Amino acid sequence: MENPTLKLNNGNGEIAEYHSGQKILDDLYLNMDKKEIDENIQNFHIDFEVIPNQVAINTTQRDHVAIVSIIVSEDRKYQYVVGPDLNLEQFEKLDQSQMPEMIKGQVREAFQLIQSK
Repeated sequence: MENPTLKLNNGNGEIAEYHSGQKILDDLYLNMDKKEIDENIQNFHIDFEVIPNQVAINTTQRDHVAIVSIIVSEDRKYQYVVGPDLNLEQFEKLDQSQMPEMIKGQVREAFQLIQSK
């Protein structure tokens, strides 16, 4: 099955396709495909300050969702899409093997960001 794409404002007022990756929960997706993540970063103007040997994290809001991008190394990249209807009760039940606590913290912050708009 092909991963779903979302149509979102790219940050420059244009609508572009965002590669959302696999569904974890309703309104929570994870993409681990390096090529798709690189395309998303370029197409949605997601800025990073990459420091060698450090994890780079960026949270960007586009339309009604937040995009959490994590670059561990050139070969290890992750991108989460968090929507406004994420069920926090189900989210909190995800265990460490499904989502490490550090990542959960980033997703919580992203969810709060889009709730405040």
